[in-house]
Amino acid sequence: MKTKKSFTQLLGITEQRLQEHYKDSLLARHYAVWLIESITGKKEITLLTEREIAWTETSQKTLEEYLEKLTQQNMPLQYLLGSTPFLDLDILCKPPVLIPRPETEEWCSNLIEQLKPLGNQPLWILDLCTGSGCIALALANAFPKAKVYGSDISDAALALAHKNALHNHLDNVTFLRSDLFLNIPKSFSFDLIVSNPPYIPQKDWPTLEKSVAQWEDKNALIASDNGLSLIKKIIDEAPAYIKPNDMLKEFNIPQLMLEIDYTHGKAVAEYMNHHDYHNVIIHKDLEGKDRVASGSIDNVAITKSSI
Repeated sequence: MKTKKSFTQLLGITEQRLQEHYKDSLLARHYAVWLIESITGKKEITLLTEREIAWTETSQKTLEEYLEKLTQQNMPLQYLLGSTPFLDLDILCKPPVLIPRPETEEWCSNLIEQLKPLGNQPLWILDLCTGSGCIALALANAFPKAKVYGSDISDAALALAHKNALHNHLDNVTFLRSDLFLNIPKSFSFDLIVSNPPYIPQKDWPTLEKSVAQWEDKNALIASDNGLSLIKKIIDEAPAYIKPNDMLKEFNIPQLMLEIDYTHGKAVAEYMNHHDYHNVIIHKDLEGKDRVASGSIDNVAITKSSI
């Protein structure tokens, strides 16, 4: 049975029900739009121009199921819809693999802008703790001549990263199973190493939103040593895999970029400076919080093996 409903009517009802759960009117509206778009297969701009929407019993049942999963099971919207935008890509999302965050998208976009003056130089890039592959794939998409590697210790993450490479038609990315640098061949050397590693302190786990704690992989979120253990290990071991690049130096482009907890800025900067990195910068996100640590290392010229 079909009923005729306006988009505005559907949006208002759905938004109200979501606002009761999320207590944020703007977020509730965004979620309501995305749910209706998903069910109808039409974008908001199209729905706004149509006077009425053919709304079936199946449509209503699907909406009720979506609302139950979001409000009663605390399922993240990205898992519910199955994907999320990330720069110019559509990143498939599946529990428990970490969902790409806007703050990660922000610094990745800034890095791409920094790298653009290099043109089509065939950069070698390594993305540690790649998760869904969003960072590695965004860089591979922006720089088709780059050779990008993504590594992760999670088989589920690597399987999803492979799917995302196929889904976005990118073939200049290789995904490897590795605990940080452990299985990265010693002969490999990279112009740039990036990572969004686990960095949340264990003490903060009870304070995380239920949609995070109940659904996403704890191992992709929490790190020991107050959240700094993996960050320190990457800083320690990265120089052995970084090769000289005069163009990066000329344009003041860092060779190591790490997403960090907003409380880690000072500690990470001190650690990088102590380990002979230079041009160490702590970058803030759009909310003014410390979010990324970057720096470079002076290495003597080394010969990179071909693969």
